[in-house]
Amino acid sequence: MIRSAARKEEKKAVTPLDRPNLPEEGSARTADSLASLRALVLQEHQRHWGVFGFRPEWSFELKPMAHLEGENAGKYLVSFFSKEGAPQKTVFLKRYHHPQIDAATIENEFQGIRIAHEAFAPTPRFRVPQPYGRLPEEKILFMEYCPSVSLKKVLFRPIRLSRFFLLHRDRKRLVESVAEAGRLLAAFQGIPPERHPSGGKETGEEIVLRYERQCLRHLQLCRKAGVPESLVIQMERSLFRRLEQGGGLQTVLQHSDFAPWNVMVGARSFYLTDFQNCTTGLAGYDAAFFHCALELLLRYRTADHALIAELQSIFLSEFLRSGSAGKGGQAAPAAEAMEVKERLPCFDLFRLMHMTYFTQSVFCAPPGPSYETFYAVPLRKFMVDWFQHYLEG
Repeated sequence: MIRSAARKEEKKAVTPLDRPNLPEEGSARTADSLASLRALVLQEHQRHWGVFGFRPEWSFELKPMAHLEGENAGKYLVSFFSKEGAPQKTVFLKRYHHPQIDAATIENEFQGIRIAHEAFAPTPRFRVPQPYGRLPEEKILFMEYCPSVSLKKVLFRPIRLSRFFLLHRDRKRLVESVAEAGRLLAAFQGIPPERHPSGGKETGEEIVLRYERQCLRHLQLCRKAGVPESLVIQMERSLFRRLEQGGGLQTVLQHSDFAPWNVMVGARSFYLTDFQNCTTGLAGYDAAFFHCALELLLRYRTADHALIAELQSIFLSEFLRSGSAGKGGQAAPAAEAMEVKERLPCFDLFRLMHMTYFTQSVFCAPPGPSYETFYAVPLRKFMVDWFQHYLEG
């Protein structure tokens, strides 16, 4: 389990330049790839999808979805039609093309989707796409297509200029969206960890050991990428001092990438996606990841920092309130901070871990237009400043 977790962390550290980019290949090679994908879709359609209501006589069209975010996978839409040409069902096909993503990772993601889909099936409020199948050796997943937009886009557009103006309806949507994300995470962590293929057999101490290996790798990458050595030493001391206190805590199902870019907003439901690193872990890991993802928005000079802090507070409040030990109502800030420390004693540790992960990701990637903008603090400077401020505090 520890080796598997370490391999997953190696995959997360890959920079965008390391991956092959299928759409940029020669047209003949791309056509061959699409033809092979069509053959695989036809095979799965005819052999396995009858149980999901697919008819063998249906035809289909396969189209790339180049507009979707994601660096490690090609994404495609498979639209099925009746004999008369009427639209029937739509399948989302994800094919990983990074060499470090292996068959075991594909199987783990499929099982994570399956577990969460079954758990969320009774309610339309939270959903996970229905899994239709996987081809681990081909690095392919088939699942239900759920029209939606990422919560990242829902949040970023109004927050970006919120220091100067923010419409009341936009503010209301921001608050409702992060609150619902908190409830979604609470619902996900309500799934018994024993349902994970690992059986939830890891002890708290073994999970902490896995976190230690994860931290060591991220710190090593920070050093190699040029983060000041004095800062890395401080980060390491702070991380491992907190890790020593992490054993014996509640074990939950851990998504590992619970962030606005993996929470999708549909017409009537919130969807959770990307279970590539789904495992078991300690309560607070996923909540801290989402909290840190919002924290990254603080680098924008045009964003209202008080609003971002409020959204972080609302997310945590709803997550805690909706959990199995939720007390109802929204606590005052001081009471909420105390509740976080009591119910999520490793929350500060996880914040530090995740910001270390984001730091190595930023420093390993070459600076470019997608990372820098004139109305934001450069990402590298922001990460260094964040750690200096945090560690001094």
